[in-house]
Formats: sequence, structure tokens, C-alpha cells
Amino acid sequence: MAIEKDLSDRRWVVVPGTLCTPAVFDPFLDAMGVADANRHAIELDRADVAAYRDLIEQVTPDTVVCGFSLGAIVAAHAADQMTPFSLILFGLNPFADDPEKAEGRRALCDDVQRLGGAAALETRNLDVYGQTPKETHHQVLEMADQTPHLIAAQTQLALTRPGALPALARSSSSVLCLTGALDGAAPPGKGRAAAEQAPKGQFCALQGLGHFALIEDPQACAKAVRALHTPPHKAPHDPA
Repeated sequence: MAIEKDLSDRRWVVVPGTLCTPAVFDPFLDAMGVADANRHAIELDRADVAAYRDLIEQVTPDTVVCGFSLGAIVAAHAADQMTPFSLILFGLNPFADDPEKAEGRRALCDDVQRLGGAAALETRNLDVYGQTPKETHHQVLEMADQTPHLIAAQTQLALTRPGALPALARSSSSVLCLTGALDGAAPPGKGRAAAEQAPKGQFCALQGLGHFALIEDPQACAKAVRALHTPPHKAPHDPA
């Protein structure tokens, strides 16, 4: 219980993903018991992973950094430039972008700018899981409608990012990688590879959940994070 309280009382810096607001973290942070005053967000509005100095500058050894999807990629690239209490990465792909995705990314960017975020996503297959997929789907579309002004920078960031494995290999902090077992956007093998590269890395596959695990089942995500933060009595990289 002491470790759980320690996590909830710390300052959290969160980095949301493509077409997401910081609200993507709220159900999870509620489940973790993190007070609103301890939640601080970095806006994903720059097209270069090296441009997020404000993330690095906000982090102290008492800070928990939590990234989701493209936000997890940004946080992972800074893993060797900051020393948070814990670096928690949901839905991470630590590799450089697949060139075959470029056309689809640019098409989404064009549609978001022309139609709006929700309308653009509604024309695509958005896989959501958990007990309340309709509610999750609605939340995703709602966030997308609030963030179309970010899509150009986010698209360029996704297309041009280098791989984050070297930064993770040089990290000195605890790195927790959590991925929905049904995540098609960033399959579990990607998160596992990231955790295995980090000297203090751990990986957890979230059963029955997909890319939006944070809002599909925030209680399961919180439980997994707490379990990974318990004193280790098992080999590194074992699932919780």
C-alpha cells in the first residue's frame, strides 16, 4: 500500500498521442488516485522529437512521466535525458516509422484538416475493446474533434522520428511498457522490445484490451502499473 500511495502522491507529467487531449489519461489517473493538481500535460504540437525540451525540463527524480502512443514515442526518445521516478509508456512503438504507413498518415492528416477529427476517424476502422466499447469510441472521437490543429505537426513527427531503442538503452530510470494484447496499432512485441532494451525495463500485456487500453479499462491499467512497482521477486520483463 505504501508504494501505491507513493505513486499517487507524486507529480505526473503526461504526453498524449495523436488526436488525443490529456483527457486520455484521466480515467487511468483517477484509478491511480492522482490529484488533479498533480497532473501536468505536454502538448504534442511539434514535428521533431528533439523539440520537446519542456518535457525534459519539467522532470525531477520525484516525477512520474507517462506517455501514450505517439506521446510515448516522444517520452521514450527523452529517456536518456531525464531521470524520473518512473517512465510509463502505453502503446509504444520504439522503432522508426514504417515507410508503408506514410500514405495513410498523410491521407488522415488531409481528412482531419478538411473534415475535422471525428469525421476523419469515423471513415476508418477504429478498433476499441473493453467492457464499454461504444463509450470508448465516443471518447476517442470527442478528443479528435478538439485536436485537428495538431495533426500536421503530429503527422510529421510520426513520419520522421528515429528509433527510440538507443535512448531507452541509455536510460537509468524504471521503464514500464504496457500494451493492450489486442493492440493492432502498436502490437505487444513492440512494447516488449522497448522494455527489453531498457536496463530497468518491464513489460506487461494487458489482456483483452487494445490500443486505447487507458480508457478501455483504466482500472486494469492502474492495477498493472501498481503490480510492476511492487518489489521485484521475479525476473525482469516478466508480465505482471
